[in-house]
Amino acid sequence: MVKLSAHGTLSSRSRLLPTLHLSALDDVDEVVANLARMLKRAVKSRWVAVYLMDREQQAFAPARCCGLPPTWEPLFRNLPLEPGKLPLLRRLLARRRHLVIPDPAASDLLTPFFRRALRSMTLLAVPMQVRQQVLGVVFIARAARLTPFNRDEVATVRELVAQASLVASHIRLFDESLDMAVEMAKRIDIILMLDDINKAISSSLSRDQIVATAIARIEGVVQCDLQAVLAKQHGELVVLTAHAEQITLPPELITGGAIRGNGLARKALASGESQYWPRLSELKRPVTLDRALARAGVESLLAIPLVTHQGTLGVLLLGDRSPGRFRREEAFTIEKIASQLAVALENARLYEDMRQLFIGTVSSLANAIDAKSPWTKGHSERVMRVAAGLAQEMGLSPALVERVRLGGLLHDIGKIGIIEALLDKPEGLDEDEFPPIRQHPEKGVAILAPIEQLKDVLPAILHHHEWFDGSGYPHGIAGAAIPLEARIIAVADAFDAMVAIRPYRAGLSVPEALDELLRCAGSQFDPDVVACFRSKITRIFKTSQQNGQAAAGQEQPAPG
Repeated sequence: MVKLSAHGTLSSRSRLLPTLHLSALDDVDEVVANLARMLKRAVKSRWVAVYLMDREQQAFAPARCCGLPPTWEPLFRNLPLEPGKLPLLRRLLARRRHLVIPDPAASDLLTPFFRRALRSMTLLAVPMQVRQQVLGVVFIARAARLTPFNRDEVATVRELVAQASLVASHIRLFDESLDMAVEMAKRIDIILMLDDINKAISSSLSRDQIVATAIARIEGVVQCDLQAVLAKQHGELVVLTAHAEQITLPPELITGGAIRGNGLARKALASGESQYWPRLSELKRPVTLDRALARAGVESLLAIPLVTHQGTLGVLLLGDRSPGRFRREEAFTIEKIASQLAVALENARLYEDMRQLFIGTVSSLANAIDAKSPWTKGHSERVMRVAAGLAQEMGLSPALVERVRLGGLLHDIGKIGIIEALLDKPEGLDEDEFPPIRQHPEKGVAILAPIEQLKDVLPAILHHHEWFDGSGYPHGIAGAAIPLEARIIAVADAFDAMVAIRPYRAGLSVPEALDELLRCAGSQFDPDVVACFRSKITRIFKTSQQNGQAAAGQEQPAPG
């Protein structure tokens, strides 16, 4: 509540009570209403109308009237005063002083409507101003048969208007400060939320995880019935993910499907600018997706392009059953989230490109080993895919699955320094030929150690020939001391070796190889890893085939 002390030049009888009444108010509307009533009592008048300035409209709109005939009051309340159309207001604003119009019906300062309305009246107009800023205008009408407003009456009116203006100004300033504080708090909340979303999105380089995180965060910002992320792939707009509540998701938004037609999503993609339709049902010729969404009950549809410096990567599509759903503040926040999503997706794409380049280079190294013997062709890639599939079935983290994948691909890289005659020998190795073969894990680590990106993979390569009972090589460690990645690769490596055809023996059948793994579980292999492999082998091989696994080939077995 804003309170001001009484001050001015009025007599004590005409000044004190009105001043106390005004200064005790805390709402501008109440101030002007009380002002109108006090002015009607303080000076003999027919009616009083107080107009306040609407800053946005740049016009005066009536706030309160006192004494107007019932038939006139709606007219005055619904008639805004525009300075450009009323000469009286222009002169009042220019002079910033009161004006007395003894014969309004003949005044060229008034419009025809006011001339008729003020016939047989005397009009006093006083600006409400504080520090040369006009807040409003007060009009006081007195019957023309009475004496005109004298100097004391004008002074009384001006003093009361000045006090009311000061109180109203302070209330407005307080309200505006409060509104500004609330708005700043909202913006701070938005900034903190966007920072939180940015950290959540940027914490992953997985495209699927980034998209899932973004959708979840958007649901927390704006409650809407449809969220979808569409990606530009090979010239088409493809659905990465779509989620719907309270509506049935149309088949046009099935994951992996292509968006047909030049609808809202494609317009956003082509223009690089957000597109919004507040009433989807009113479109005269909707395309396939928009028509399907309208049938599903979606009214508001917002499409925001995912733009980076490399171009537009896709579109974030939001929909809701309520028309005109997305407000300006929500759209602003969503656009910021879309920008963060676009950057995160671009980073994920660049990372995947670099990863594929790295994997390609590493695969070339592995293929160089496999190419040394016709019996080992494709072995490293098969071990990689089977080991990675096994790691996934065991529920390991994506980072650990990736280490298993790379370790499986590179587990035999150390054989590059082994005499080819040993690898391609048509019969079993002699006892004195084992030591060079058993050195290949350590040689592999020595070859790959300078590559920083592979430092976490080296333990899997070094220990993939350790036995669970401690009788393996190169260090003879046992049980949980053997890295889990190495224990997984050991099972995949042994299985591929057993089912492969050798120059000195035929390959085992899959059931025979599984029985052999089970027989050696607890001695050579981790029993838990073997159990998972046996129970999930069908799914493991299905996953590896989907990843491009070739048919099982042949490999010369490594002793031990």
